[in-house]
Amino acid sequence: MSERRPYRRPMPSNWWWAPGPYRAYTIRELTGVAIVIYGAVLLAGLISLASGPSSYAGFLAFLKSPFSLLLHLVLLAAVVYHVKTWFETLPKTQPKIIVDGKPVPAEQITKYATMVAAGCSLALILLVMGVAR
Repeated sequence: MSERRPYRRPMPSNWWWAPGPYRAYTIRELTGVAIVIYGAVLLAGLISLASGPSSYAGFLAFLKSPFSLLLHLVLLAAVVYHVKTWFETLPKTQPKIIVDGKPVPAEQITKYATMVAAGCSLALILLVMGVAR
């Protein structure tokens, strides 16, 4: 008796870069790396702050360098894309919201969630700016 061998569809090595949902998913997940890099920059700032004034002055000099400005622009673009796709995924992953017997459209859920997040971010920025004075 022969052993059963299931059919395995051939898969190209670059399947994840094919146009469509796989590429969007891959790019979205790669933007998580940008968030980790930005977290490492913040951690380096905390470590230099704890190491003393001269170390922190060096960190501030690094932040003023053209490389750092370019890095922060690239990281900002990646984080904005990550946030955008996160909120677009929100209505697909939660139970349907029913208001007055009608389901709330996905675009409306995304819009309101983004507005709430932007409002919370603005409130946090204002709070930090007020504390820093």
